[in-house]
Amino acid sequence: MEFLRHELDDPEAAPCGRCDNCTGQRWEADVAPARAEAARERLARPGTTVEPRKMWPTGMKELGIDAAGKIAAGQLAEPGRALGRLTDIGWGATLRALLSEETADGPVTGQLADAMVQVLASWDWKQRPAAVVAMPSRTRPILITSLGQRIAAIGRLPYLGTLGYATEDGPGPRRHNSAQRLAALWRALVIPDELRDALNSHREGPVLLVDDQIDTGWTMTVAAMLVRDAGAPAVLPLALAVTTG
Repeated sequence: MEFLRHELDDPEAAPCGRCDNCTGQRWEADVAPARAEAARERLARPGTTVEPRKMWPTGMKELGIDAAGKIAAGQLAEPGRALGRLTDIGWGATLRALLSEETADGPVTGQLADAMVQVLASWDWKQRPAAVVAMPSRTRPILITSLGQRIAAIGRLPYLGTLGYATEDGPGPRRHNSAQRLAALWRALVIPDELRDALNSHREGPVLLVDDQIDTGWTMTVAAMLVRDAGAPAVLPLALAVTTG
């Protein structure tokens, strides 16, 4: 670091007093087997918390959407869970490959399904979910639907169906800011009549809302609002991957 700072003409370049060169002490590079195994187990442990959006972005009324300030308590999602972050060392590589544009859509694998079951088993929710609903997708409908159905079967929960899009194009391309993204999702996401009827008849507990990836969080926010408006007492977001947080 001292050398680099000298090369960058930093007048305060000096020994750090902490590294091997400065202290004259050499540290072994070997790691105790028990610690290495503990690190491997921690990296392979599935599950990360996904905090819900709690505020609408500014500028929504200018876009024709009546949303401002705090999201109403009766429309909020609960804190959710994801198998891992795309940047993780542990599950990140598997998730990046799965969600790559080069990877064809297909049913969820047994490995990922088992890992998601571990995520659910460690979830300290206030109340166990009473039903499962899947998000719509133009690129991975098979993956998301199969994941929702698999989780429902394992947990012996009713699978109620999938949200839909108002048009075949869905919400369209990514927008430049949160307000524009939210406005597109607001107009695009819908609840089919059959799903609305099913939600209305399953009010005894939270709905597990399943998606492949949570990016900005606005898709899950709008979907949770719709599901709660349709009668669900709470929504628990669950995704394979989260890109931030």
